[in-house]
Amino acid sequence: MKTCGFCATELQDKYCSFCDMELLEQHIMTNGKRMNQAEQFTHLPDPQEIYSTTTELMEKETIELLCLLKEARKIRADMYQLRLLRHQAEEENGMNEDVRNIEEQTYSEYENATRKVWVLENIIKKRLGYFPKRLTQNFLNGYLQRMEESEEKPMILRRSIKKKYVQTF
Repeated sequence: MKTCGFCATELQDKYCSFCDMELLEQHIMTNGKRMNQAEQFTHLPDPQEIYSTTTELMEKETIELLCLLKEARKIRADMYQLRLLRHQAEEENGMNEDVRNIEEQTYSEYENATRKVWVLENIIKKRLGYFPKRLTQNFLNGYLQRMEESEEKPMILRRSIKKKYVQTF
């Protein structure tokens, strides 16, 4: 039996009368099962997806955003290291044309990387209510595990309730 992945209402077509909306194929489940996001997440996102527009990023799954945030923070840290190297070059060689060009390029790249980190953090914060300070592999594995665990309990309504206790006076 086809059911809505949000509320488990039995479906005749793609329209859910309880949710009052037309469902996408990925939202149509069977027998009250929950939508399986963990199964849909079968690969790490391409790091180039960091440079997607904010609108495109908002369409991604939260787990993908977490992976992209981890990568974006690494890129920002790398840009920061380049800026430190530029400062060292300035101290050793003085400010010449090459050092000035490096300064402009690294600051621009660092600013873009920082803004992208902020975009990702704020999208994640909007969804989760917070964004993680540190994104370790343990955090991501735990997140995936919680996704899988939350899909195990089907959405089934029971028609009758059996009394499991005996009332004594």
